Amino acid sequence: MDFLLLLAFGYLLYGIVGLLGFQKIPEVHRDKPWTKAYIRWQAVSWILMALPLLVYSFYFSSGQCILSLGKRIWLLLMLFVPTIIFEVIRSRKFSRLLKGEKEQEKAEKDGDRQ
Repeated sequence: MDFLLLLAFGYLLYGIVGLLGFQKIPEVHRDKPWTKAYIRWQAVSWILMALPLLVYSFYFSSGQCILSLGKRIWLLLMLFVPTIIFEVIRSRKFSRLLKGEKEQEKAEKDGDRQ
């Protein structure tokens, strides 16, 4: 079996398991009011990572499509553009949430000292 296809199925399976709530996440994102949303969006991110690999693997597995290696790599990178954009937006959203909570905790501690 093709390595990329195997990798895609692994990502897809991990994304589906993540949608069910079973996913390893960083410690800083645990026990927050938005942790469930983070886990879901992380799972969607894994699924979106699998889709370009699945498309690429199925398209080139037949062996009838003859493209140079450079064009194949370029195609694979172009298939990942929506995933990269989604990941950047998702990452910024939860980084802002985490930063806001840290600033709020810091403000509460400073308020308690006075």
